[in-house]
Amino acid sequence: MGLFSFGKKNKTYFYSEKDMDAYEKMIEDHFGKYNKVIHEIISPDLHIDVIPVPPSKERNYYVLFTMGMGAYRMSVPSSYGKMNRAEMAIRLPADWDIQSNEEKWYWPIGLIKSLARLPYYEKTYLGLYHDVDFGTAFSEETEMCGVLLDIFDKSVEPLVLESGDQVIVYNVIPIFRTEMDFKITHGAEALLEKLGDETIHGPLNMNRKSAVQ
Repeated sequence: MGLFSFGKKNKTYFYSEKDMDAYEKMIEDHFGKYNKVIHEIISPDLHIDVIPVPPSKERNYYVLFTMGMGAYRMSVPSSYGKMNRAEMAIRLPADWDIQSNEEKWYWPIGLIKSLARLPYYEKTYLGLYHDVDFGTAFSEETEMCGVLLDIFDKSVEPLVLESGDQVIVYNVIPIFRTEMDFKITHGAEALLEKLGDETIHGPLNMNRKSAVQ
């Protein structure tokens, strides 16, 4: 699937109970109620669960949020200040089988969990307009092989943890190799203009073609 494979670390990071409650409340208040969590069984480093917010009358798609990435303080530039923690989110069609472990259905979950671990293992950070190249296609059903990060919802303020650190939720946009190359040459904002609102803020479209020919 081309996702990162990370080795074992000694320390496992967790949210405090208060911070976890605050994060769950933020999701429910701004993005909708949910009735299940996809729990991670083995966590040698960060404990990354996934919260699937189901489709609703107002929103005809799933939103999947990581929960646990923000327990780790990323090595951000000084200009980021207290905005040094993050979580990942991706929108999936209402008919997506989020229960399945088959690669064709599971890869978006594996994708956001891999992104959640990347700063921890690479001693770096993920932020606005960053792109990540996974090297190979995410599944046999698509040629998309990288992602572009945007703010998931600009109307929602970052979550402030007990420590004073702030958690930003980033929108994970799967993209093609040609789109990654375009972003490197022309910048993220030019690529976002090419992608359009439906690709940026709508559910994953497995039938879409590259916006860059």
